[in-house]
Amino acid sequence: MNGRKLIFTFLVLPVCLLALTGCDRITKERDKALAEAAEAKAELATVKADLRKTESERDELEERIAEISQELGDTRSELAAAEQAQEDLENQIREFAEQQDSAIAGIKDAQTLIKKLKNQLKEKTEEIRELEQWNRELQATIQQLQEQIEQSSEQRDEESYEQFEEEIEEEVADENNV
Repeated sequence: MNGRKLIFTFLVLPVCLLALTGCDRITKERDKALAEAAEAKAELATVKADLRKTESERDELEERIAEISQELGDTRSELAAAEQAQEDLENQIREFAEQQDSAIAGIKDAQTLIKKLKNQLKEKTEEIRELEQWNRELQATIQQLQEQIEQSSEQRDEESYEQFEEEIEEEVADENNV
């Protein structure tokens, strides 16, 4: 029996040892798996936290993008209004420049007309002086002629009166002679 015991011992002992080492290995594997599961769970928690943070950041970025898009739209509208205002001002400037050119041309025409009218006024003033001088000369001539007429008229009146008296005397004498 000793042989049997010995065989049994040699056969059972390795199996038990194998079983005992297998249990220890299973325990180690289980502990390792549990540790890996805990580590995975911790990593999952970290990833979930990172995901929540990333989602929060994404939401904030989407809100900021919406705000910036709104600001961009407002800025584009303001730019369009500013460009329109600039175009309107440029048109007004062109109109003012045209009006200024027209006004300058009108001023030049007016200055030319003023010079022409001044020359005409000077000529007419000289003509008036000449006419006034001629008028004075004519008035003097008229005065002289009137004086001559008066003198002539006085002389003639005296001669006519003398002649009239002679005629009357002749008539009276003829009547007396008859």
